[in-house]
Amino acid sequence: MQAEFEAAVEDGKPFVFATGCLIAAWRQMVKHGEGRLVLANYALALGLLLPMAVFQFGQAIGFPSFPGGGPPYGMLAAGAEPNPYLAWSQNSAVPVLMVLWLMLGMAHLALAWVLVEGDWLRVVKFGALIGATTVTLFLFTGILALDLSPLISQVTELGIELAAILTAARWHARLFSNASSELLTC
Repeated sequence: MQAEFEAAVEDGKPFVFATGCLIAAWRQMVKHGEGRLVLANYALALGLLLPMAVFQFGQAIGFPSFPGGGPPYGMLAAGAEPNPYLAWSQNSAVPVLMVLWLMLGMAHLALAWVLVEGDWLRVVKFGALIGATTVTLFLFTGILALDLSPLISQVTELGIELAAILTAARWHARLFSNASSELLTC
């Protein structure tokens, strides 16, 4: 391959040669289990985890295009009169709600990163962080008598996300079950 590259450099076409090698590698990648797993992990990270992170950040800063307008702006119960006794506590909770949404967004970004790296121990840790933060956000929002509808859809999406990650983890375990324990600890 080195000799072919040197010949391509002499012909003035090293980029064409490198592009051809890249295309050949991609074609071979889908023929092997490890390659399909890598592609599936990237698809999961780019197609599900990163959009969820964007959704979380949008909720934190209150984009009006998101359902409910983002907390705390649109989370007051729809059709209900604002309770003057809860107004102070709801307004005081704005920073905490924003921090929780931002933490969910950052955890989704980190989860996408460690999933692509294949660091399954950290995947479990970030999954647990996302679950705990979601439950905290759900309870905190319920206690403040705010609208829970944005969170209900998020819990459904979180279930789908964690099921997909569990499937990828099982695929990884099945694929590398024949590997020696030395390779798995590296």
